[in-house]
Amino acid sequence: MEQTLERPWTEHPDLVAFYADQRKRPEDLYLSERRFLPWLAGSTTIVLDVGCAAAGFKRIWSYYQSDIIYMGVDVSASLIATARKKYPDSEFYQANCTSGLPLLARCASTVQALGWLHWEPKYREAINELWRITERYLFFDVRLSPVPDMDLSGSQKIAFTQPWDGITKTPYLVLSWLSFADVLASLKPTMILGYGYLGKPAGTVIGIEQQICFATFVLEKSSRSEDISPPTICLDMPMAWPTQSEDKVNLLPAVELDKITQVS
Repeated sequence: MEQTLERPWTEHPDLVAFYADQRKRPEDLYLSERRFLPWLAGSTTIVLDVGCAAAGFKRIWSYYQSDIIYMGVDVSASLIATARKKYPDSEFYQANCTSGLPLLARCASTVQALGWLHWEPKYREAINELWRITERYLFFDVRLSPVPDMDLSGSQKIAFTQPWDGITKTPYLVLSWLSFADVLASLKPTMILGYGYLGKPAGTVIGIEQQICFATFVLEKSSRSEDISPPTICLDMPMAWPTQSEDKVNLLPAVELDKITQVS
């Protein structure tokens, strides 16, 4: 990933300052996150938040499930230090997901990865590692190209609370839906749920001017490693599941998503 002249962008003081005090209340959830998180909380005993920043999501998960066990991982040493000070009763790890996490397989009933996979060129390696460590659900978001067979690539300025320093950027990836659907299917989940909507990237994004799809997914893993049943797929998104794969899955109409994720 791109770096400043002196330090990785993950330790940039503007990024650290922003995430140290953001995204910690249920009302801070984006619509796509709100579609799934309250429902997931009802089936989650341990949540591992990969890309946890300063662990604001601990409060959000606890709001929906008061006795949930929250753990966090982040590549930023500065943000992990902040998380440990704020929540000394939780476990936190400073590690890079693409290099492998120091955690056992199936160590958490839900693994969350929100707000960073579109910055990660090694997103395939990251998703495979996230899938390894979840016991049941993987909850994450990506950016998708409305043109199904086209990847888009730009960059994003680190400018959250201060003017851009003119140097520090992250990659900004917008993925082909055709190829990304293959990535999802290759994990052999029992269920793929997705919600997405079109919108313009943030003003700090360079090189991508058109609308893209902001998409959030929940994948469910079978409790049996040998289970190869066709996955059930329900998507409420501007793009349908690729037609060349329709005979290999059980497709449900978009209206079923609310029924599946209804909080009892």
